[in-house]
Amino acid sequence: MTTLLQDLRYTVRLLRRSPGFTAAAIIILALGIGANSAIFSLVHELLWSARPYPDADRVVQLYTEDTKHPGSFRLASYPVYRDLAAQVSGFDGLLAYQLTMVGIGENGSARRAFAAIVSANYFSVLGVNLAAGRAFLPSEEKPGANIPVAIASYQYWRKTGFDPGLVGRTVRINECPFTVVGIAPEHFTGTMMLFGTEFYFPLGNFDQLTNDFGEAGHRGLEHVDARPLFLLGRIRAGDSIESVNTSLRTIAERLASSYPEAQKDQTMFVARPPRLGANTNPSNESQIKVLGSLLLGMSGMVLLVACLNLANMLLARGTARRKEIAVRLALGGARHRLVRQLLTEGFVLALGGSAAGLLLAHWSASLLVNSLGALVPFEISLRGALNPAVLAATLGFCSFATVAFALGPALTLTRRDFLGDLKAQTGQDPTPRRRRWLPRHPLVVVQLALSLALLMGAGLFVRSAFNAAAVDTGFRANDTLIAEVDAGLGGYGGPRGRRALQAVSDRLAALPGVEACALGALVPMGNVQIGHPVRRASINVPPDARPATAAEGRAYNASWTSVGADYFRAMGLPLLRGRAFTPAEASLEGGAPVVIIDEILARQLFPGADALGQRIQVAGRDGHGASANAGMEIVGIVRSTRWTLFSDEPEGSYYQPFVQAYQSNAHFHVRPADPSPAAQRALAEAIRREIRAAAPGLPVFGVKTYARHLDESAQLWLVRAGATTFGLFGSLALLLAVIGIYGVKAYSVSRRTREIGIRMALGAEPGAVRRMILQEGAAMTVAGLGLGLLLGIGVGRACSSMLYQVAAIDPFVFTLAPAVLAVAALLASWFPARRATRVDPMVALRAE
Repeated sequence: MTTLLQDLRYTVRLLRRSPGFTAAAIIILALGIGANSAIFSLVHELLWSARPYPDADRVVQLYTEDTKHPGSFRLASYPVYRDLAAQVSGFDGLLAYQLTMVGIGENGSARRAFAAIVSANYFSVLGVNLAAGRAFLPSEEKPGANIPVAIASYQYWRKTGFDPGLVGRTVRINECPFTVVGIAPEHFTGTMMLFGTEFYFPLGNFDQLTNDFGEAGHRGLEHVDARPLFLLGRIRAGDSIESVNTSLRTIAERLASSYPEAQKDQTMFVARPPRLGANTNPSNESQIKVLGSLLLGMSGMVLLVACLNLANMLLARGTARRKEIAVRLALGGARHRLVRQLLTEGFVLALGGSAAGLLLAHWSASLLVNSLGALVPFEISLRGALNPAVLAATLGFCSFATVAFALGPALTLTRRDFLGDLKAQTGQDPTPRRRRWLPRHPLVVVQLALSLALLMGAGLFVRSAFNAAAVDTGFRANDTLIAEVDAGLGGYGGPRGRRALQAVSDRLAALPGVEACALGALVPMGNVQIGHPVRRASINVPPDARPATAAEGRAYNASWTSVGADYFRAMGLPLLRGRAFTPAEASLEGGAPVVIIDEILARQLFPGADALGQRIQVAGRDGHGASANAGMEIVGIVRSTRWTLFSDEPEGSYYQPFVQAYQSNAHFHVRPADPSPAAQRALAEAIRREIRAAAPGLPVFGVKTYARHLDESAQLWLVRAGATTFGLFGSLALLLAVIGIYGVKAYSVSRRTREIGIRMALGAEPGAVRRMILQEGAAMTVAGLGLGLLLGIGVGRACSSMLYQVAAIDPFVFTLAPAVLAVAALLASWFPARRATRVDPMVALRAE
């Protein structure tokens, strides 16, 4: 212990004497370790951290699968849930829940937030104790009870400044008063990781609070054919998943007898619930695992590049200490003692870099939460660097970095052949090359190769982001203003909501300077997208059939929305054939069912024929289940559109009149006659004013141009976040590589001053000396680029599934990235080479 303290004291004195080197080393390590800590905190939260409830390995989700159509899953009805809770063995409890969207009234306005509607035993089955207040009562769960109580999340409590009076307070939810009876514990995000809900409500409020985001439609919770509930259970101690599944197979047969229509051909089993969402089918979330592995791999490469850079710096710095080390060895100093001293110096530097890196990681986590939180109505819980697992991982990164950058130089500098070091003169390069076929500085070559691989990965993601930002949605509506509202969240239910939205639309259309205005349920690239399988009408498809063509009844997935009469003009979507909806079709109930489809769906359903006048119908989620009926008549065909980024090719789309497929969450699409910014700002204020006048209390969640909506979409944010992350990795690696080359060549020139002086004294021209230094730098660069291209191919293939319309080996990126690195590397060699030509031979020869 005494010698260790001596090593520490000596290290501190030594580093204080070299503040420039110490600061540079800590900054390099902070960037490398900070990047790894930040990525580890995110990946740990997504994949490895404990779920927000105890004994999570005993909590499972119950899945219902169609035996006639394997792979087709669905949710459960409330009657089936109650029967299961009473019959199934092996559970300590079975809970039910569904997610929904609510409007929270605050300071005279409303904002959207996600909420969970849960069974009374939700918190007890999950084993969670509330931070304050009580859980829901069984009487509050009964369908139709409508007892206005709620449990607030800890994050909501934090927003109130931890108001001790929150329990018992009334909050306005969808313009209705609800009493807060409890507060969820800190970091509790329900059944999901990272993303949580802001409020919890009992199932007795389901019919009152569920809206277009739920899966129950407009049927009541008590109906057996309304299946809106996710079911989770806690397996009893001593039981297993296998024993519970055996029990469930028997119970599924009983339920089929009790509910012959609703539960026919259904089997049940349990499996681990998803970590990041609420899915009807079991998922291994492999995409998240691949992304996590890729992020960790690339951040690890950044740390390795930083360590190689610092190893070169230590070798260069240690060369100046060779005589000191040689003297200590000649006087009988133990080699392991000197190695320990040098490792202690490295560990102290790594500790300083780790502390700075933790601050960087915590700042990055806060930036991520704030940027994503502005786009989605979820509560985001990311502990970042405050997580004990992240602190432990950072210490591991610190230890790895110490060994990676300090052990090699320590062993090299303390080798036993120290006589040459004792006799070495100033200006001589004391590191002769033992293997002529290797570049002079192989660590720099590896550093260049890793940097190039990261740079090419960054280029692929940046190119992907550019492609995503330039995606053609099919609409020509950049200047159209989009005003998002939700009648249900404003207390306008059913027919009253329809009338209110239509009244607002009429008033907005009458505003001066408005060229066209129409309602639309959804908007492209929005947070919510809805699609259905669509097929030709009047075709009877047997349950076991697998139709191969549209004529046989094959269904094609298509994006859906309902729109007003002037929608296509407001959104700049031209009709190719047929007509738009009439005002009567778009606003009056009871009309003949009509539909407008795009050219993609027309080609799929009616290849080689005219789709106008034909009829289509919506099939079940598996392409079956809808009876053969007259369906909807196609009255128009529009150009193809893209509603989401995350599909290789755009799906077909179909549009129904707004009144025939009403949705309380809606958007007013207002096309201005004057697209100037000043006119748009004035029109946006007028839109808000008219909405307040026509429908008091109707929440407006934003008025923005369609171009701004696309730019701020969460889907584009994900692509940009990937590009930014990998771009930072690539830029950091490039910077470190350039610093490494410059440092190595500059130090090499300074150590070879005597050799260069002799060359110039014997008649060598400055140009020849410059070429010699540049050739050595070019040799390192070429070797690094060759190895880096091979690594880059591997990185590209690993990233291919996450790229948007970019090939894994993109010619542009695979040409530009090596060129950028080559130019930067040669520039880093040029300045030391130029300095070498200014060596005065007489001064160099007299140097000792």
